[in-house]
Amino acid sequence: MKRIVFLLLIFLSVNVYAKDLRVVSLSPVVTEEIFSLKAQDCLVGCSSYALLSKGFKVKRVGSLVNADIEDILKLKPDYVFVSGMINPMALNKMRSLGLKVVLFGYPKSFKDICNQFLELSKYLGKQKQALVIVKRAEKEVKKIVEKVSGLRKVSVFVEIGVHPLFTATKNSFINDFIRFAGGVNIAEDSKSGLCSPEEVLRKNPDTIIISQMGFNGFEEKKRWEKFKFLKAVKNHKILVLNDYSLCSPTPLSFVKTLKKIAHFLHPEVEF
Repeated sequence: MKRIVFLLLIFLSVNVYAKDLRVVSLSPVVTEEIFSLKAQDCLVGCSSYALLSKGFKVKRVGSLVNADIEDILKLKPDYVFVSGMINPMALNKMRSLGLKVVLFGYPKSFKDICNQFLELSKYLGKQKQALVIVKRAEKEVKKIVEKVSGLRKVSVFVEIGVHPLFTATKNSFINDFIRFAGGVNIAEDSKSGLCSPEEVLRKNPDTIIISQMGFNGFEEKKRWEKFKFLKAVKNHKILVLNDYSLCSPTPLSFVKTLKKIAHFLHPEVEF
């Protein structure tokens, strides 16, 4: 009986804590994850880039890089969640003023994405919900990997930056998108993400995937289509994806985007 009462008290304290919690998120992906955990009631501030559910209003208090520190202080948050893109000076300033800033670095793999999601859930008191979501995402990813297993590997170039031309290496979760979808990243072994158009033309990938992160992906598609000898051009295999789906995935949106890419690489398979 005492054990039941003790567990009940813990349950009530966690729920009261979650209800009274106040958080600011300067990371759009963290903001999206807060919604996926149904913890948006604790969100009192977010970045200017965050995509919010229709009708949900919250104060915009900065960007990925910079923070409106004065406005954040007025909100009296328990935690401020930021990404690795935050200006170090802004990060140090917030911490020096006593704000509890939680930094989520750039994930290098799908596993990292899931681990960061689980870490976030601890601050929100949503560990159980997060674990269910992660297990579901892992199960879906496994199904896709199994479906493309044994199929011909399709060579892929992913463009995530224009000036200069920038791509994803093996140290990026984007490489997992390609591998899990049954492809081979032509820049997997590059020392950095910087590359030249000449290098892409020389490697002549089967497919090209273009992000819309800070530039017009469809204009880039037209630029590549000028090179008629490219296999990706001849076979009409250039895919433009928006920046959130490709460059800032949550565990569940990773699965959704992976299905798009897998179908693009292997249209003969039902996903």
